[in-house]
Amino acid sequence: MRHLLVIQLRKKAALTVGLIGGLAFLVLAILATWLPWDTDSLAENKNKPAGEKTASEDPYLYLGATSCSGSACHGSTTPRNKLRIAQNEFYTWSQKDDHAKAYEALTKPDSKIIAKNLKLAKPEESERCLVCHAMRVSPESQGTLYDLTEGVSCESCHGPAEKWLGAHIRKDFDRQKGTAVGMYNTKNLVKRAQKCLECHGGMEGKVVDHELIGAGHPRLSFEMDNYTHAMPAHWLPPQDKKEREWIGARAWAVGQAMALHNEVQLLITSRRSRDGLWPDLTHFDCFACHHAVVDHLRGVTDQDKNEQRWRFREYDGKPGRLVWRSSLYSVFRYTVNQISPEEGKTLDQLVKALHEGLAGKGGSPDAFSATLNRLAELAEKIATQAAQYSFNQRVVLALMRNISGDGQRLAAVGFQSAEQAVLALASLHDSYVDTVGPLPDGKAVKESIDALYKEIQVSRSFNPMQFEASMDKIHKQLAKTDGATRGAP
Repeated sequence: MRHLLVIQLRKKAALTVGLIGGLAFLVLAILATWLPWDTDSLAENKNKPAGEKTASEDPYLYLGATSCSGSACHGSTTPRNKLRIAQNEFYTWSQKDDHAKAYEALTKPDSKIIAKNLKLAKPEESERCLVCHAMRVSPESQGTLYDLTEGVSCESCHGPAEKWLGAHIRKDFDRQKGTAVGMYNTKNLVKRAQKCLECHGGMEGKVVDHELIGAGHPRLSFEMDNYTHAMPAHWLPPQDKKEREWIGARAWAVGQAMALHNEVQLLITSRRSRDGLWPDLTHFDCFACHHAVVDHLRGVTDQDKNEQRWRFREYDGKPGRLVWRSSLYSVFRYTVNQISPEEGKTLDQLVKALHEGLAGKGGSPDAFSATLNRLAELAEKIATQAAQYSFNQRVVLALMRNISGDGQRLAAVGFQSAEQAVLALASLHDSYVDTVGPLPDGKAVKESIDALYKEIQVSRSFNPMQFEASMDKIHKQLAKTDGATRGAP
């Protein structure tokens, strides 16, 4: 019960913590005027200086979210406009953000059932769960205010604060100095996607595998821009106009590229940790297997037909084979063809080789490994290109038209690709509106995208024919926007 009590007290006592933290801010402000960048530890760590830690340990201490909670720092209950930050970041996170409730989720009945299925005694004490539901670090890296029950807290994303907590309030502090002392650069879209994907896509040691999904854990799905907008913002938009324009489109494209890169890296890891070529089943399309099986063909209702995916899907190989989870490619390919058509051709070839390799037709294990490595490198390269690419009105509209115009193929590929297509249209639409303003017939387009969201809420009720018709409707609406791009860059 102690962990629940801590969470409840932390939320109810936000104002009190803010007052205490305010005093801490004054102390830090004084220290920051004379502390050098290589300042000694700001928190005790078993009386062991940071410089004496072994290479296997985190190089800096994690001080805990409370160290950020001062009302004059990040703990204000209302946004302020005197500094380059709103100063209510801690309050927003602790009171409104589900990341703050990630540890608490492990104590809920559903988590207990999942743990029971996995033969785990307590999910809130299991390393398998805590690596993503909390800021799990070694005892040697825990500062005096470190608290596991805070969930996914500030330093989970921004890095251990030991060396930059005091320094980062100085006027001459910048990202380069922060990176040198353990601060993670979340402003960099590629690095931001990497950090999100550690848990929302998985990495070695943090994997939602087929066993975990079979036990009841939700499958993972990721799209960086939409997921960012779903969070209660504890950040301000970029001040630079060029950086602010089309930020949603860039975040979407980078997130797609890094999600594919992450998936391929997991495939490589999965093969290395298993015997032979066979990877974990999470790398395959869930709904290639988890769909209605044909019992008979007579007297089948239209509803039954809609649930029989063999009527709609496209088979690259033989029916009945496991199919790679190509949702990370099927929509992303439009971006690659826009940014670099030649690399788009290479991407298509590598994905085809990946499919053949997983189907047992990819030649030797060494050849298949080479395909995976080339695909991972290409995805990461495209992510960097996408972060620097000059999106504009014409490009974003072209992407929306191309995606919506391919509804038949996306519906046939399956639910997970349809899901990514809807998220892509929503992200690109919002980026257009934020940068340019409403589309011609913008209300109708938005209503159509909102309606598409409802079609991907529950996988078992996904109707490929209805999805195809809805995509065609949006495509025709977007075709009316030709005049909107005349004279546009």
